[in-house]
Amino acid sequence: MNPLRKSLVSASLVFLGLTGCGVADVQGEETDSTAQEMTAEAVPLPLPVGCLLASLDTDKDGICDIVEALLGTNPNSTDTDGDRLSDYAESFGFGGLDLAALGANARKKDVFVEMDYYPGLQPTQATLNRVINAFANAPIANPDGSTGITLHLVVDQQIPAADADLDLNPVWTDFDKIKSKYFAASRGPFFHYMVIANRYDGGNSSGISRGIPGHDLVMTLGFAGGGSSLDQAGTIMHELGHNIGLRHGGTDHANYKPNYLSIMNYEYQFYGFSIGGAANVLDYSRVQVASFNELAVNEGSGFAPVAPTTEADLARISGLRFNNVSVVGNASNNTDFNGNGVTDAPTYSRDFNRNGVADVYPASQNDWTALLYDGAGQIGDPGLGILRSLNREARFLDAPETLEPCQTVNESRMP
Repeated sequence: MNPLRKSLVSASLVFLGLTGCGVADVQGEETDSTAQEMTAEAVPLPLPVGCLLASLDTDKDGICDIVEALLGTNPNSTDTDGDRLSDYAESFGFGGLDLAALGANARKKDVFVEMDYYPGLQPTQATLNRVINAFANAPIANPDGSTGITLHLVVDQQIPAADADLDLNPVWTDFDKIKSKYFAASRGPFFHYMVIANRYDGGNSSGISRGIPGHDLVMTLGFAGGGSSLDQAGTIMHELGHNIGLRHGGTDHANYKPNYLSIMNYEYQFYGFSIGGAANVLDYSRVQVASFNELAVNEGSGFAPVAPTTEADLARISGLRFNNVSVVGNASNNTDFNGNGVTDAPTYSRDFNRNGVADVYPASQNDWTALLYDGAGQIGDPGLGILRSLNREARFLDAPETLEPCQTVNESRMP
């Protein structure tokens, strides 16, 4: 038995005066099978140990207030930690799926991803840990007092060669053939689904997300020999970023946006950053950076922070890349934007996105505080009640059919 449940059972039995058989020491109390169900927004859920049919359930999530107090969850919210997985599902499971046994915590954000892979393309645990650690280090506060997000990358099974289409073309039609066969429906409300494949739509793209935000994603480095551990980890995190609401410019579609310091920026997908002296760190943007003009590049000044980001926050970030070149300096000052190895005093112009036009890039966001966990309405169980509804007009910020292929893999990376 899960330790949390075991302690909950013991505590609730004592608190409610139940015997070891679960029968209340109250005269005339009903004990038939009808007392084993309660309603969470009209969805019947098994009654947790410690709750009675008459027990107060303020948020109507299937967990009575008495047990919410024991769990430390919010009796006024069906999703205490805001990860689109209900307190009920994370504590007691749902639809035959025991999320607590898989490590879910109703008081700390969880993201679950099932990963199925083609023969020879299984990622190593070291590769997965790069991404898991990035989420664990996220500057996000949780109701349990911790920081970070628990990312569950569940490597499930190898797709047999007979079903491993070497070119998913069209990508989502062929993807759905695999998904219908290898992804359990019971995981649908909780897990994103990722296929690690060879290529899609006849191109050399590293991967794609099924919309922004989304439920499904692919990584397609198989045609390029699978890529290095860093290539794979960066691509997993990049495509998952689209699944949880991030664009290539954070809030916009600006590719190679110089003031956007995120793995979502193509400059960093395969490289990461140096943060606090550690190299090749994968990260979404944790800073807000002011708008940046290609006609007024000043290396001495670097980027300008937008509160609450400070110059000290920017100074911790180095390993910067512009126009596919790694440069010296940090994001705060003495930033070698043109990669010539020195800090140039004069202000100059530079075409960072290689489009031949002088652009002004809008301010960039802190990605971690802007994540969307609903999977375009596909992540979220009935225990959420009213919180299951999208809080925006459309399911997608960007629909699947509008997305361009993600970063093309350079020929030098191919075997």
